[in-house]
Amino acid sequence: MNKDYWCDFVAGWIGGCAGLVAGHPLDTIKVRQQTMGNISAAKGILNTFKFEGVRGFYKGMGFPLLSTGTLNALFFGVYGNTVRILSEGRDRPSFTDIFLAGCAGGVAQLVVACPVDLIKIKMQMQTGSGEGIWGKHFESHYRGPTSCLLDLYRRGGIRACYTGLNSMAIRDVIASAAYVVLYEWMVDRNPSPATLPILWAGGMAGVISWAMIIPLDVVKSRIQGDNPSNPQYKNARDCFMKSYKAEGIRVFTRGFWMMSLRAFPTNGSIFLGYVTSLNLLKRISGERRESEAVVAAA
Repeated sequence: MNKDYWCDFVAGWIGGCAGLVAGHPLDTIKVRQQTMGNISAAKGILNTFKFEGVRGFYKGMGFPLLSTGTLNALFFGVYGNTVRILSEGRDRPSFTDIFLAGCAGGVAQLVVACPVDLIKIKMQMQTGSGEGIWGKHFESHYRGPTSCLLDLYRRGGIRACYTGLNSMAIRDVIASAAYVVLYEWMVDRNPSPATLPILWAGGMAGVISWAMIIPLDVVKSRIQGDNPSNPQYKNARDCFMKSYKAEGIRVFTRGFWMMSLRAFPTNGSIFLGYVTSLNLLKRISGERRESEAVVAAA
């Protein structure tokens, strides 16, 4: 493995934190649209501000902020090192190498991503308002992410903390592979290291890859937002069928515009943070090795 393997993990951590800060408010609205019934984006934004203030948009961010570094470090660390291993001996990786490395990164980050996403959704669904105002959903009353995690563990152990893992695994492996392939393809067409091309390629890769899996995201959000004491859905297939029968095919596009608005700044920020910090870390690492070589030669 390359001596600089650690750079991808650290750069992924930095990029992930940048993306979370940029996109969490719109993610909150997307989740509420998907889980609380037929609520428009405008109504979601207005009601969140009216009943909860600005803080309402950042509900559920505390736990992801602490863990998103780990999540993105796993994804980009596994992705970056897998690309190097698969393309060893060649000038540059093929798109097949990038696709497979993206899948590997998507699988690796699930260990952290599933419980983080589950807790985030539980916290985002705490509107503090009656059903008649906000929409029909299971209203939990957790004091914070730790309280939520402990309650889930008491109810069903480790398995309960990974509710929705199957649907999330399918969603994330598909999205992760598409994400990195699209980014690399767009960067190839404009290889300038400038900020705007990186932001554009990262943002568009995020929007397109998320658009591909929005139905899976709706199913995953509904399963994770379900009442753990009296679940409405048995599994992903049951959730899909019940959602379709109750609300029609359009239910699987719910949250699309919020997702798109969120995905562009979030993923643009992630890739900008990742690429910029990765280049800086590799430069620092290279200078350190050169310094060590000079000392050893002396």
